[in-house]
Amino acid sequence: MIVDSPPGQAYVSGVGRDDHLLVIGGGMAGLAAAAAAADAGARVTVVEKSDSLGGSAAMSAGIVWTAPDFQTLRRVVPGGDPALGRALIDGFWPAVEWVRSTGVSVSERWEGQMGFGSAVRVDIKSLLAAWQKKITSAAGALLLESPARKLTTDEAGRVTGATVHTPDGPRDMRADAVLLATGGFQGDPELLATFIGSGADAMLVRSNLGSVGDGFRFGREVGASASRCLDGFYGHLVPSPMAELRQDQFLELTQYYSNHCLLVNRLGRRFTDESLGDEVSNQATLRQPGSRAVLLCDERIHATHAATAPYPHGQVIDRIAAADAAGGRHASKRTMKELLDTVAAWDVHPRALAITVDQWAAAAAGDETALDISRAVRPEPFLDPPFHALEVQPAITFPFGGLRVDPDGRALDRDGVAVPGLFAAGADAGGLQDVRYVGGLVLGLVFGPRAARAAIGSSRGARREVVTNG
Repeated sequence: MIVDSPPGQAYVSGVGRDDHLLVIGGGMAGLAAAAAAADAGARVTVVEKSDSLGGSAAMSAGIVWTAPDFQTLRRVVPGGDPALGRALIDGFWPAVEWVRSTGVSVSERWEGQMGFGSAVRVDIKSLLAAWQKKITSAAGALLLESPARKLTTDEAGRVTGATVHTPDGPRDMRADAVLLATGGFQGDPELLATFIGSGADAMLVRSNLGSVGDGFRFGREVGASASRCLDGFYGHLVPSPMAELRQDQFLELTQYYSNHCLLVNRLGRRFTDESLGDEVSNQATLRQPGSRAVLLCDERIHATHAATAPYPHGQVIDRIAAADAAGGRHASKRTMKELLDTVAAWDVHPRALAITVDQWAAAAAGDETALDISRAVRPEPFLDPPFHALEVQPAITFPFGGLRVDPDGRALDRDGVAVPGLFAAGADAGGLQDVRYVGGLVLGLVFGPRAARAAIGSSRGARREVVTNG
């Protein structure tokens, strides 16, 4: 039997029990799914390999957001799966209201998140705790330090549970359905290099290091296929050189304001439309020489954008000063010539850099033909000294690729047929986003419960069929 402990902790003894749903992963998607299953009266167990729950969500600022409508979403991520996109838009505000119903604090709505999105801020730690209480109050189980090792299947290929290594030893845990919610594969260099490409295996990780592709591998082993958009990922530019990124640095060292800056590679050239957002520039930087770039701006941009809160309720942090304090390569000079001379000493081609800065100035003055790579928004002129330069490198929060799923989280094989008994949600389910980013926490909040309800419905139908046939 499973013996429950106080909320947030549990352990296994004996041979186990049969559940309607076994959730592998105790982060945003896993806990949201398990809480929804508990609301539906299902028996659910969550297994988490670390010694705490919450995953990457517990490290976040609690911003829940996405595109305001389907048309905007398709404009931003045209390469994503439209069926998943429709389900996200349709489920967003109902999911926010479900959070409100728990009594957890949810801010007022604001617009313009990441330039186009609708957002609220959730008290994320309280939400995770409320879901844990909901699960255990419904006789569910939360198993910590219990990594799943493989999925189990019956003779017909239906997923029937998983082998889990608990503190009391290995257990074969049985369930009508299994939901994979292990948080993506950003912590695994092999999968990063395989799908995202050269240099990806050396990126700093600004999320849960334990998300190493467990769910992706488990799904592939039983016949699930990979999604589209496997080479895209969400992350942000952070200072260089830095060999590691601590959890307490995730937010303060993120260069959210880079959409207002000039970004050049070591060849001294622009390589992306910076105005699309730091998360887009982050991906483009990975593919530049040495996976490094330099941000340039003037003091007005520094004061107006780099030293302010990046979104409502956000922390007011001088991100350039924080980068400098953390050991980032930074320069602040009274003249642009002094700044360019300094940047050239960072192994950036001096002549090309000077030409690029001149082109930027011409574009800022209204010359629409000055830039080799156009911008959706006119560049801002560099007028106010001191002038700033910061060397940056890419970091990853989670990949856009994962297992191929339908809008109800059913894992699909190469022919688009559901793998019976297997579901995935959150960062384990890929294909919704391509190069642009339309939400992170929201993926778990919307698709975790949706997958749980579909899994419970299919398992109850299967049980009725067994009774009828018997």
